[in-house]
This record gives sequence, structure tokens and C-alpha cells, in this order.
Amino acid sequence: MKRLCLIFILLLLLSLTGCEKKPATTAPKELFQVTDEVTNDGVRVGDGPEQFIDAYEDYLIQVAYNNLESSYVVMDIDEIPYEEDISTIIANFFVDGKPISEEDLCEENNVKPTQLYALLSSSAYLREHNVVYRYLRFRWADGLIADIQSDELNYNETYEMPRIQ
Repeated sequence: MKRLCLIFILLLLLSLTGCEKKPATTAPKELFQVTDEVTNDGVRVGDGPEQFIDAYEDYLIQVAYNNLESSYVVMDIDEIPYEEDISTIIANFFVDGKPISEEDLCEENNVKPTQLYALLSSSAYLREHNVVYRYLRFRWADGLIADIQSDELNYNETYEMPRIQ
């Protein structure tokens, strides 16, 4: 009976390790460069899901449906309904020039995700840090990339609080 129980536990552990999801990679600054509607990773207007998945499967992908009034929601890259009119986005914060995830930002500053906006737009935080939010947005139509945009929001400029050197 002990042996049977041990085998069951080992099989359970093996099955669970196979299901473990790899954490999303923090996007580097170079990822957000677009030239003539081609990303730094070679994805271009007119490409389909295969090229998009090959280039960005390691990143956190957020999806917005054009007919929804809600904001972007995180979806697994293999579950995205590319054939619908949607927008996908890869976004990242850069604090003092270094990429950092929202989760790490919250952990490092001991704040909850709902408090992150207040932290990043606070005068005290912006006096000490340069904060930039960069994003790469893909608009999809009929299963193909119809438009690619890259942009950023500089929190120090937006909230008129230059970093004190």
C-alpha cells in the first residue's frame, strides 16, 4: 500500500511539473522599435498569428476587443481569437532605464497592483526615478496584422516632475 501511494505521489508530481507555465519575459527596450511597419523582431503588417506567436510567445500579451468598453485583458498567446477585430499589446515599465514588470514594481515598493498608478504618478517617486511606460500595439483584422504602433508614456514629463539629479 505504501509503495502504491508513493508511485501515485510521484506520478502526480511529474504531471504537475509538465503543466508549469513559464513566467513571461520582461520586454527589453529594443522590442518596442518599429520601422516602416516592421518590428525589431521582423513582424510586419500583413503577418498572421504564426509570425506573431513565434516572435512574442515569451511575453505577456494583453488583448482588447474592439467592441468591448473594458480595457486590455491578459490572454494566453495560443488562445487569442486572431480572426476577430482585436488589438493586442505588449507593454512594459522602465524605471531608471531598466525594464521591470508590474509585479516586480509592486513587490519592490510594497504596494498592491491597485496602488501602482498612484505610486508611479506621485511626486515623491518621480523625484527619485525616471519612469517610462512603453508599448507595442498590433491591430488585427481578418486574422492578419492590420497596423503596428509603438509608443511610450514618460511619467516624469506627463506629471511634470523631472527627476532631481
